[in-house]
Amino acid sequence: MLILDFRKYPFLKPLEDELNKYAGGVSLNDLLVSGSYYLDQAKERIDKILKDKELESYDKIKDSVLVFYTTLYLVAALDNDILKKKFLDKESQMIEKNLLNESEETVVEIAKYLGLNINYDNIEIKYKKNKKILSLSLKYSLNFIDFLKYTRELRKIDNKFSLASHILKDGKVYMTKEEIVKILVFQIRDKLMKMVNVSDVVIPEQIRKLADELKGRKTPPCILELKRKKELNNTELEVLITYYIDIGDEKSAIDLTKDENVIKKFKGDKKTKYIIYSCKKMKELGLCVASCNTLNPLQFYYGKLE
Repeated sequence: MLILDFRKYPFLKPLEDELNKYAGGVSLNDLLVSGSYYLDQAKERIDKILKDKELESYDKIKDSVLVFYTTLYLVAALDNDILKKKFLDKESQMIEKNLLNESEETVVEIAKYLGLNINYDNIEIKYKKNKKILSLSLKYSLNFIDFLKYTRELRKIDNKFSLASHILKDGKVYMTKEEIVKILVFQIRDKLMKMVNVSDVVIPEQIRKLADELKGRKTPPCILELKRKKELNNTELEVLITYYIDIGDEKSAIDLTKDENVIKKFKGDKKTKYIIYSCKKMKELGLCVASCNTLNPLQFYYGKLE
């Protein structure tokens, strides 16, 4: 059986499988705390994306699987639609370039990892053009139903994927390598799009901190003080839960209380919206620990409006 190079295609390997190479119980956040390499690589990669530079193939990068997931989660944490699109475009271009240089067997194996039934089924077609007899080698085939399923969206944007443009024989649709690669890249892009969706992924704390720094966001001193405390009274707990929900960090709020009903309460509804106390109220409660010159802790986090 062909062994895939996960260094080149890290999105095919679950993060948990990669972390199993390290001591039991190690998380990505643990590795990020221990050194800056992965975060530095992710920042450099995103910088190239924003500057529209060509991305280096992952197999040229040390620990590429962890670099990939760090980059992915940083893009998710930054939560910028333009960056997400550029990330998907650049990654897709690099992946397509790599796939076109792979052997037929490798392309089929990658398709299997993606759950696609693609066959290496080489046939040679002879046809006449300008009174000359030419031949075309079609190295791949799809079951007719699979062809319709895999190309459903592609057929809407590219006529080359219409059934009329292909040879149908014995229930199989024959295709070129370039066409198969386009199908794979489309599926991979869709996979990455779901992975980078901020609502579907748990962002490691170190990545969230970096994202906040890159966005100019800083944790208010009063919140840092509460986070350092081993035990919180009811008021302190409510303040911290409300803060986490206000900044969109629902996971941290859940970790604090372990009670989803409490989270639902502080998330509010159409009629009720909970917002962290003003700095004036925080002082009255004895929770203010610094002179930030802000009206509300969220103003410190998001920055003052000029």
